[in-house]
Amino acid sequence: MKRDLDRLMAERGIDAAVVMGGVRDNPTMYYLTNGAKLTHATVIKRRGEAPVLFHASMERDEAAKSGLTTRDLGDYNFRKIMEEAQGDRLQATVLLYTRLFEELGVQGRVAFYGRREQGASYAFLRALDAALPQIEVVGEFDNDIFAVAQATKDADEVARIREVGRRASQIMADVVRFLRRHPAANGALVREDGSPLTVGDVKQFVRARLFENRLEDPEEMIFAIGRDAGVPHSHGEDDAPLRLGQTIVFDLFPQEAGGGYFFDMTRTFCLGYAPPEVERAYQDVLDCFNEVVAALRPGTATRQYQVMACELFETRGHPTVKSDPTTKEGYVHSLGHGLGLEIHGRPTFADVPGNEDTLQPGVVFTIEPGLYYPERGFGIRIEDTFWLDEEGRFHNLTDFPKALVIPIAGA
Repeated sequence: MKRDLDRLMAERGIDAAVVMGGVRDNPTMYYLTNGAKLTHATVIKRRGEAPVLFHASMERDEAAKSGLTTRDLGDYNFRKIMEEAQGDRLQATVLLYTRLFEELGVQGRVAFYGRREQGASYAFLRALDAALPQIEVVGEFDNDIFAVAQATKDADEVARIREVGRRASQIMADVVRFLRRHPAANGALVREDGSPLTVGDVKQFVRARLFENRLEDPEEMIFAIGRDAGVPHSHGEDDAPLRLGQTIVFDLFPQEAGGGYFFDMTRTFCLGYAPPEVERAYQDVLDCFNEVVAALRPGTATRQYQVMACELFETRGHPTVKSDPTTKEGYVHSLGHGLGLEIHGRPTFADVPGNEDTLQPGVVFTIEPGLYYPERGFGIRIEDTFWLDEEGRFHNLTDFPKALVIPIAGA
């Protein structure tokens, strides 16, 4: 949570944190500015002090909505600074930040965050480091202070995620009804004119429902059927017909409109009927899901649940990444992930060296075991989103049944 930032900065020897860029597709900037609609900004936070937001003049009203102390970059007369730098925009930018740092008393180890073109960032940070001997430019490669802070959510954040989940579950129910409205002919769902209903038709229906519910699909939903369902992040081919008896992996992970918090849920469906092989594999995935969820305990290492899932699947005869990290069939990914302003965040459940994540109060995370057999034409995944509250209780935020078969007229 935000209240942890000063502690994290102290633990890592960071005297000031600088976040750059717009808010869109920039979770750290969104987090600090409370979602203010900014296209160009800088936030500077000294350890032990409140953040200060530097914004463009045209965005001063939006900046005021952040609740932060604000400074108008227009007051620094960048045109004059460009003249001082003889038209060199890189040097002018260094001069501007020199003045911002002097104004706020920024010294010591200064860490930089936010999203920007890597080449431009590299050039700027090198030039800044060389120009200002009173600061040391530092960076964090993995698990930075903002990733750690965002891993635990406050009550408002959880309420927003829960609401996105409520709408997502309703949209998934709408999709099931949409599919059931279409009859089967020649082994596939058809439209009123007799032409095949396709994956693209379903995605278009989902996008419309997302828009009506003030949600976005920035990462592109997964609606994959048959062999495509057997490749975990195959998003599905728009022209693929919806055939009876084939698995459909429907992974829906919408975000609040305008950027904001994500939700994540997955169901696997078969239209009309499920072949016996698919029924058995589906039961294995459902058993794994239920056993892992029943075993969840506060304070425990997340990677132990990945080991548990692998061992369960292996006892059922499926290959897993535990025995063969390169496998492309069976259980091929980790068990879950944190989510919030990013669809994938902390905690991670991967059983890899260096993963020390634990289930701490405030985390929001997914549990999503799956089995994938692309050469046998099917894939299965079940995913719900959970929250661990301050009292150590786990809450499933996903309100949707886990039925495999969708009944279809004429099937």
